[in-house]
Amino acid sequence: MKQSTSWLYIVLFILVFFLHFAIWQLYVNDFQVIFIRYYLFLTILFMMVITIMSIVKKIYPEYIGFTFMGLMLFKLSVMFLVMNKLQLSEVPYHKYHFIPPYLVSLLLETLFAIGLLKEQKNN
Repeated sequence: MKQSTSWLYIVLFILVFFLHFAIWQLYVNDFQVIFIRYYLFLTILFMMVITIMSIVKKIYPEYIGFTFMGLMLFKLSVMFLVMNKLQLSEVPYHKYHFIPPYLVSLLLETLFAIGLLKEQKNN
């Protein structure tokens, strides 16, 4: 996969962050520290998944799918473990505010993995 495609997914993730933050400021306008910590943690996980999948594509291209499934399991497990540390439950209706960004990052990671698999199949 081209390097510019990886950056496209990263830029899309950042744009989603700014859009969600603008909506958050418009309607909620509270709990900014929790919101920023959550997005920082989600961004670190997102960048980790993109990086590891790019490395696996170069070293073991036949294991991209297994790597993706393992990383998604790891990401979900870490989110459940860290949820109390991030104090997400303090925010009213936190499920409606914090699940959509997680799903958007999951969608972008899935599209990235599909692109890697298509490229590996063509080669």
